[in-house]
Order: sequence, then structure tokens, then C-alpha cells
Amino acid sequence: MNKFNLTGLGLVIRREEKEGWILITQHDHAQLAWEVMRFWGNDRFVLPDPYDEVLFAIKEHDCGWIDWDSCPKLNPNTSYPVSFMEMSAEDQYEIWSRCYRSHADEHPYASSLIALHFARFNRKVLSKNPVNGLAKSLQQGMDKFISNNLNISYANSHLATIPKRVGINLRFLQIGDVLSLMLCRGLKSAEITGVPIDYTGSEVSIRIESEDGFDYTLSPYPFRQNLIELKIQAKRVDSGKFKSEGQYREVLNNSESKTLDFTIRKG
Repeated sequence: MNKFNLTGLGLVIRREEKEGWILITQHDHAQLAWEVMRFWGNDRFVLPDPYDEVLFAIKEHDCGWIDWDSCPKLNPNTSYPVSFMEMSAEDQYEIWSRCYRSHADEHPYASSLIALHFARFNRKVLSKNPVNGLAKSLQQGMDKFISNNLNISYANSHLATIPKRVGINLRFLQIGDVLSLMLCRGLKSAEITGVPIDYTGSEVSIRIESEDGFDYTLSPYPFRQNLIELKIQAKRVDSGKFKSEGQYREVLNNSESKTLDFTIRKG
């Protein structure tokens, strides 16, 4: 069983099948996360609050990827599609900045949650390369953005400095991210740790399991609807290396579109 700790999850949205790969864009993955989390909350699990802002953050947290999704790149060292944590410093800076700044004027609270979400990925980048100037600049920008919007002193991307309620709402974003990732990748089992029950700090771990990568059960069950039906659009391509980014993009443009259907029910 995979174990997802919500403080340190990487992201690659590539689903492997016998015939090849199923590829899902970052933005569509975020939309699926929102679809899942719209059902969150029941007698045991509290609703996110402020509901509309938290759900907006979940839905739009990968909005900065739209341009990238339309013109994806390859890892020059492997000739495979580049993964989330393999991007250049320049691409990371531009994409992650757009993710949290795109809706800053209309949704400052939601945008702050998105900034907090990407701050943890940026910390990973800095831990591997402390002299990365763009990552340092991005951290400083996110720290200032979060401090100003939440009226707190948030420095050096330390989660300990944010209010408990904000931290719990960040968890909701992360949980939606993880659940969508599970479905997109067709993973068969995982444990999600640190799942909030309420706003006092009570938490549980949730098990998510599937026999086929399409129909899932969760236990304990956090949703108010007994059966959730979901779908997402994807592209099917033959697995393997690509000779060039031009070839990769041509293959994507000409590849078969595929609808993935999922269900989630109580385990």
C-alpha cells in the first residue's frame, strides 16, 4: 500500500496501460480534484470553511499549467515527457507564480492556499539546490504574498507560522490533489495521513483501495453521498521515448481521446 504524507507529495500524471500511456493534463487533474471535494463532509467530517474559497483553491490550483499543457516538453536526458519535478527553474518559476497569482485580486484567500501548496514543492527544490536563484526569488515572493493576504508574518515558507485554520484548509487542497492523483494514475491502494475531522486539530488516516483502478472505496468515508461518479478526459499514446518535442506534440494532437470513468463508495 502506498502511503501519502500530505507534506511531501510529488506529482506525475501518467497512467500506464498495456497498450501505452494515458496522459492527463495538470489542469484537468485539478478540475477532478474539485469534483471529488465538492462531496466532502458528513456527520463525522467537517465541511471546509470558507467553503467557496477552499473549493475555488482546489479547482484552480493548477491554472498556471494551461499554457504548458498546450505545448508540453520532454526531459532532454530521458526523451520521456517531463515530470512535475523535472522542469527547468525558469518553467517552475513561471508556472508556479501563475498558479497562485492568476486569481489574486478576486480570491486572495484561495490564492494564498495555492501559494502555500506550491511553497512546499519549492522547498524541495531549494533543499536539492540551495543556490537556485529563481527558487529563492519565488519563495520570497510567495512568503510576501501569503503574509500580506493573510495578515500574518510568514517567512522562509514555514508552515508553523500559519494559523491552524489556514493549515487545515491547506490540507483540504492537498487531499483533493492526492485523491485526484490516485484516480488519474489508477493506483490500487494508498493511505492518506493527516486528514482533518474538524477544525480543532483532530485527524485520521484514510485508506483508499481499488481492484481495477476505476472503482474505489474509502474508509473511513468522508463524503456525504454514498456513491460518487466522476469522469475525466485524457489522451492515449504509445509508451516509449520521443525523438523530439515536435514529434511528442504531434503524437498528442493526433492521439485518441479517452474518457476515464470512476466511482467512489464507502469501504
